[in-house]
Amino acid sequence: MSQVAQAGAAATASDDKITCHIDNVRVHSIQAHIEKNHKGEWTVARYQAEFPGEPLFSQIALDLMARKKAEAAASAAVAEQTGSAPQANMASAVAAPAANKITISTAFFHELFELGNAQAAMSSKGQPIPVKVLNGHDQLSADYLPEVDKSYVFNIDLLKKVIIGLELNMPTYLWGFHGTGKTTILQQAAAKTRRPFIRVQHTINMQESDVLGQWTVKSKPVEVEEVGPDGTIVKVQKQSSVTEYQLGPLPLAMINGWVYCADEYDFAMPSVTAVYQPVLEGQALLIKDAPPHFRKIVPHPNFRFVATGNTNGVGDETGLYQGTLVQNAANYSRFAITEEVEYMAASIETAILQSKTGIDAASAGKIVKMANEVRKMFRDGKITMTVSPRELIRCASLGIAYGGNWTLGMELAFANRLSRVDKKVVQEYMQRVFGAAA
Repeated sequence: MSQVAQAGAAATASDDKITCHIDNVRVHSIQAHIEKNHKGEWTVARYQAEFPGEPLFSQIALDLMARKKAEAAASAAVAEQTGSAPQANMASAVAAPAANKITISTAFFHELFELGNAQAAMSSKGQPIPVKVLNGHDQLSADYLPEVDKSYVFNIDLLKKVIIGLELNMPTYLWGFHGTGKTTILQQAAAKTRRPFIRVQHTINMQESDVLGQWTVKSKPVEVEEVGPDGTIVKVQKQSSVTEYQLGPLPLAMINGWVYCADEYDFAMPSVTAVYQPVLEGQALLIKDAPPHFRKIVPHPNFRFVATGNTNGVGDETGLYQGTLVQNAANYSRFAITEEVEYMAASIETAILQSKTGIDAASAGKIVKMANEVRKMFRDGKITMTVSPRELIRCASLGIAYGGNWTLGMELAFANRLSRVDKKVVQEYMQRVFGAAA
């Protein structure tokens, strides 16, 4: 044995390292040491030739490499058997909610919704109607609380039906022409009663996974042990791909006790809306592709299901709503409350225009009168398009911007989207209604 080798053998081995016979330094990895300190002069091949039989790695380094190799092999085996990442990497998309801290208070219907002492806001016996208000939401749920629109004018009769659905946990379906306020009244009812509200748009391209959830691959920082450049074992942060199950909006709402609004329900394929059937019956949701801890979702006591559409499931009778589909009657039969939402009374719609745009009462009344005539012509088959409250709000805003030119406001907001024949009919009536104000 050479003097260098003898010197290395005499060195203490209490540090569990090996001796590099180039410079008698104690290291865990000869390769890493050569790369850092002797690059260009020495290679691993030269070291093995000059010091045959001498180890290249300490036992600690060998154990670490063996452990990492075994872990990689185990991960590959599990992935091959399950077609997904191992259970150890199944980080949940949303943790189970903490202990329920929701507190429920009671408010009177007419006071909560600021309806005054209107008889319609009382019970059939003339008594105040108690309504539950939820408080104490965690941050996740608080993020889904809709904002209260202080200028919103409620249709009292329709609001009562919505509140009954929320109070008695009855799935509610509102349908009707566009712009009648179907989604808005659900949203504002949730806002006033402090119920988190999640709105999910439905389309013909929607899939079950858009509702239930799906497996996703994410990159996450993980801490691993490696042999450092100086041969020491160090912990480093590296990005690692992990497969997680990302919960969809429906199970999220069910777990956390939110109001789930299935918007444009009649645009979805019946095969998609079928996933709602057990939920509409108040039963647990089973997600067959989810990991075990998410496979069965039991609805939270505060969970509610509401939906909106332009039809009542039997197809579009007007020709206005391309893309709506004839739906499964058995699915629709599971809604405890179904209500057609019609356009508001002229007095209410006039008040809304005033509150939203600041228009004067006389001009707002003219715009609403014009709108109701358009709606009548549509029902009588004289024109092929009706007008919604949101278009009237735009009409009023544009008319104000043009110095009270309500005809131009109506054209920009609505009439310019009509066929030439329909537009001429509407323009003639606008001249009669708006007259010199145009």
